[in-house]
Amino acid sequence: MMDFSMKLIKPPILEPVSVEEVKIYAHIDHDVDDSLISSWIKTARILAENYQRRAYFEQQWELSFDDFPTLPLLIPRPPLVSIDFIEYYETDNTKTTMALTDFYIDTNHEPGRLAHAYSVIWPSVILREIDSVRIRYTAGFVPLYVDDSTTTTYEPEIVPLPENLKDAIYLYCTYRNENRSGEVDKIPRHFYDLLNQDGFATP
Repeated sequence: MMDFSMKLIKPPILEPVSVEEVKIYAHIDHDVDDSLISSWIKTARILAENYQRRAYFEQQWELSFDDFPTLPLLIPRPPLVSIDFIEYYETDNTKTTMALTDFYIDTNHEPGRLAHAYSVIWPSVILREIDSVRIRYTAGFVPLYVDDSTTTTYEPEIVPLPENLKDAIYLYCTYRNENRSGEVDKIPRHFYDLLNQDGFATP
């Protein structure tokens, strides 16, 4: 696979655990630190996603290449939900957005794959030297929602996230709560041990 850069365009709006769940786990019985706990949950989720090379909840990423990539291409951060657009820039910075019907998008495979449709190849154009091809895509588990006509509520039990992932986030948040001034301390090794338990990480 050729080199590329990867940029987060739209972060997830959901987290694997709630502030209240962390408070129960860590025996925190006040609301003073709720915003702080929320930030710990986000940090723990990002650490876990980076370690497992996955996207837990729906989020949008963009890959940038300096040339047309060789296809089939494995799409990082599974599970792949969709390819949102593929565009390229010629030497005069003219942008062309390609038809997604020219590609086969495999969301069943993990990680997802992108390939040319039958008899289709990359166009014969001269690309600008850098950041010349961009592939934007959506990844992550898409949770179902329940609409009671007044509000839409998240149902976490229908998102297939393993319990050991949630335990790892609880552990991280408890560690942060008990080490308020311990920035030099390492994250507990058990945090990563929990993330290694079920083969959920992407090879």
